[in-house]
Formats: sequence, C-alpha cells, structure tokens
Amino acid sequence: MKIGITIHLSTINESLWINGIKQNAIYLLKALSLLEHDVYLVNASVEVQAPYEDKVVWDTNEIPIKDWQSAIEDTDVMIFLGATYSDLNINEFKDLGTNRKAIRYACGNNYIMDAEDSIFGRKTIKIEKTHYNQNLDEVWLIPQHEVTNLEYLRVLHNLPADKIKVVPFVWDPMFIDIACSFFSAPGKDEKLGAGVIPLYMPGKENRDKQLACFEPNVNIIKWSIIPTLIAEDYINSGGAMDKLTVYGGHDLLKQTYYPSIIQHTTLFKTDPIKLNYLPRIAMVTALSKTDIVLAHQWENNLNYSYLDALYLNFPLIHNADFIQDAGYYYSGFNIADGKAQLELAMNKHDKHIDKYNAKSQAVLTRYTIYNEEMIELYGKLLENLMEPDTHELSYSYNWKTNTYL
Repeated sequence: MKIGITIHLSTINESLWINGIKQNAIYLLKALSLLEHDVYLVNASVEVQAPYEDKVVWDTNEIPIKDWQSAIEDTDVMIFLGATYSDLNINEFKDLGTNRKAIRYACGNNYIMDAEDSIFGRKTIKIEKTHYNQNLDEVWLIPQHEVTNLEYLRVLHNLPADKIKVVPFVWDPMFIDIACSFFSAPGKDEKLGAGVIPLYMPGKENRDKQLACFEPNVNIIKWSIIPTLIAEDYINSGGAMDKLTVYGGHDLLKQTYYPSIIQHTTLFKTDPIKLNYLPRIAMVTALSKTDIVLAHQWENNLNYSYLDALYLNFPLIHNADFIQDAGYYYSGFNIADGKAQLELAMNKHDKHIDKYNAKSQAVLTRYTIYNEEMIELYGKLLENLMEPDTHELSYSYNWKTNTYL
C-alpha cells in the first residue's frame, strides 16, 4: 500500500521542537514502514515546497516527503495528521482512484482547544476556523484523548461508532539522539561549559539541584501551576533546592493575574528568587541544565517530553496514568502526593538509579517500533480499513501494553 501522512511546513528547516505534531507524523511513518508499506509525508503548505532535500531537518531518504498534488496521484490511504484539508480536498483525493481511504489521525485535544477558543476567543492554533470533515472513512485517536474526544469527534465527523478508534501511541528516540550528538560536537564544551551533557548526573547536593517544568502553558491541559506548587510544598516542608525553571512560562509574567497567584509563595519571595521563567527551547538543551523534571497534565497521559526525560535517565515526577510504572508517579491534582514523590527523588534517587532506569527502558519500549505487538496491531487496523472485519479486534486500549485488551 502507498500511505501518505500529512504535515504542514511553515518555514524552511523548521524546528521539530516547536510542537509534537511533526514528530508524531514521523514516528507513525517509521512504524507503518515496518509493515512493508510505501509510507511518506505529504506537505500541505505553499510556504515550503519540493524539492525538500535542503528544506527540512531530517534525511529525506529515510523520511520521504511529497507535495499534495504529487502525492494524491497514486496514494491508497491518506492519513490527515498534521495539516487541515477541506472536504473538497478529500473528495479530490478519493475521485482519483477506487477504494481510496481517508483517515483523520487525531493527536490534539480538540475538545479542550475548541472550548478555549470558542469561549475565550484565544487561538491555540493560528487559524480562524476548524474543519470537521464529513467524508472521512475513519478517525484514529491517540489514547490519552479518549475520555474527552472519542464521542466529541464521532458526532462532529458524523461517523458510526465503529469508525472512530483509539490507536497505539508511537514514540521514537531518534531526534533525542540527534540532538544529544550535538553536545559532543567540536567546541560545544566551550559554549556550554565543560562536562555539560544532556544526561542525568548523580551526586549533587539537594541545595544545588535544578528543577524544571516543560509544560507549554498554552492551554489548561498542560500548564505549570501544579509543578510549581509541588516545589513550593517541598520548600515549605524544609526541602532544599536551587531553583525551579518553568520553560515556556515567560508569557505568564507579562500579565497581572498569574503573578498575583504566586506572589505569596516562598519560591517567589525568597531572595534570591527560586523561580525562573524562560521561553520554550529544545528539550535536550534544557535538560542539560536540569536535575529533576516536574510535570503535570490533565487528560493528556502521554507526552513526548515525559518520555524524552525518562530516556535520558532523569527523575520525572508526574501524574500520567499511562506511564505510572515509570518515574515518580503521583495521582491527579494531589500536590501533597507530588511533594512526597519529589522528596523521594531528591533524597533516594541516586541509591536506586539502576532499578529506576531499567523500569524506564521497559516502559519506553512499549511505545517504540520494538513493540512488535503494536506494529502488528497497526497492520491489522490498516487491513480492517481496506477490508472491514478482516480481523476481530476489541478496540479497547490497554495502557500496560500499548495495544488492545
């Protein structure tokens, strides 16, 4: 089968760290390619067009990419993931051949973003309207958004219940590895300081440890207030640390409301202040200056930044149910529980580091192409798409295996 996965390139050599969408498309491409299909990215933009060899930050021989008009000529399955197309576009694609299939691969929390954009008039993405296409064959939904989005998307896309499916989450360390290799480049030590590498280094005193939060602070599903209050609770209980850096948090200080929330905290009032707010930067660069990662999400149980931190052996304090068997897990919005996990990480992590890293690697593997059951399941999903009921599947997601029950 020939399978296209849509993306949108806004600028030449655009960073993959702006958001997770392009990474998602590339990781899915790698997974489907193992099924011996011809899989490629399909670029929607007019700002960047073929040839792509010197216009993207990946190897186009490994991750091929085509323009929309060239791709639709002989593509069998078009997976609409990282770019919005109209029903006219979908009809154009389907009219060029028989038994062509159009899938929406939903990897954003549309319910939350639609609510915020509609009620508050803020644009989480830079478009004036959205498209809930009416001529899709199926919607594939990543598992962390099942609770908020499964029924929401079913009705808005006007699909039967059996045509909207939760599918396995896919992650790959390829871009983390590439980013890490930058740190061993000639002259890099002189720029960052000798010995700085993006890997957890044991042995620091608690008072010198740097905490970091990587929630993007662009909507309510991933913002930094709970990690900040976990650190505050830890400090108020007698804990020692250097500071907490909130990456992607610099805009929070450009208003009056957020500062009024934190103005009475010990973190804020201490001299020198123990809070630092910076723009969003590449994860690996930030981790090179970090000792412990604090995280919090709401109905967004799988995040690349969490997996990236585990991959590089960092202590991760988090509330993500689907990876509760890795890192230091606390439940929901329980700040006291989060503080207890932070204390454990600060005081005991280095004594149990080998066991911690082994658990992390086991959890990470279930989201990668090395999870053979996951790859096999994607093959069955594609076969059922083309010939319904070829395989009997439960479609009930199992977070422990990243497949179905």
